[in-house]
Amino acid sequence: MKLKRVIYAVILVFAMVLSSAVPGDMGTVQAAEARDDMRGVWLSFNDYVKLGFTNASEETYIKKVDAFLEKALDYNFNTVFLHVRAFDDAIWMSDTFPASSYLKTSASRDVPASETYSYDPLQLFLNEAASYDVEVHAWLNPYRISSSVFMDPGKSANISRVKKAVKELLKYDLAGIHFDDYFYHSQGGYVKKFSSSKVYGLDITPEEKRANVNKLIKSVCKLCHNNGVVFGVSPQANYENDMASGADVLTWLTHDGYVDYLAPQIYWTDKYGADSNVTMFSDRLKQFNDLRTNGVKMYSGLALYRCGVDFSYDHGWVKSAKNMKKQIKATKKIGWDGYIMFSASYLFNNKGAEKELKNL
Repeated sequence: MKLKRVIYAVILVFAMVLSSAVPGDMGTVQAAEARDDMRGVWLSFNDYVKLGFTNASEETYIKKVDAFLEKALDYNFNTVFLHVRAFDDAIWMSDTFPASSYLKTSASRDVPASETYSYDPLQLFLNEAASYDVEVHAWLNPYRISSSVFMDPGKSANISRVKKAVKELLKYDLAGIHFDDYFYHSQGGYVKKFSSSKVYGLDITPEEKRANVNKLIKSVCKLCHNNGVVFGVSPQANYENDMASGADVLTWLTHDGYVDYLAPQIYWTDKYGADSNVTMFSDRLKQFNDLRTNGVKMYSGLALYRCGVDFSYDHGWVKSAKNMKKQIKATKKIGWDGYIMFSASYLFNNKGAEKELKNL
């Protein structure tokens, strides 16, 4: 393990030395750009326990992070999308937001993360990732407080709260900020402020939802650019659902200043349906590709967690162990810039995922 870390460090230093020898104005700060060789994996809050991160001592946490990064490199990943804020919480030393109860089970919503953690989980993860030359994007659920309660995206106080979390994260050496597909998705209601106990329903149009979300999306994108990092979103791969729930993928793919990349979660095979005759993956890939008229980079979100599992509506996951290979090939063929797989714990001790990854 240590030898491999040394090798990667030497390669990184050598590359930096070579780049410094290139003629030109090397003192100019380069604008951040989304990768054109993305091989990413989402590390979800649900993966913390499975990967051994939960309630770990500092020494154990570092060892478990190393073990994950070793495995990620074995499968040729170069980027991790680390779930830093799943429920208005924090896996960094925040003085505002509580610690993640999935990372520290004794966490309380009444106590800030800085008073709960004995070490900074995000900083230690970044330290280890840097030694492997692996980029890290901070992945946030912007509005979700619990599985059924969300902050109302239309309230300025909630926009400010989300931006505060982003600003705290931008103090770290991150490659980017990343939002997933939870926008107007509450099943039980919304709150005007994160601290409010009064929950209410909403009666607004899809157009109003998209306008409210876009206020946050555009301002976070600008904030990221001002700090030299990229910003992206991973919406559902269902265009109609996206537009109805506030994820304005049409605007993001046709107008500049909203996102640097989009990673639609295309979690199906080309043998979808009762008769396995619906080319669902290819159809959705084409649909999103046809929408794009701007320079936003595109990554395909891939369902590693479904490999080898017989879904009643998608038997393709058990009919072949080469779904990932075919999907990545299709992604490259239309000129997309890479892929992101869900999720990290499936790199370990999962036969279906292991077969698919080895076939890459």
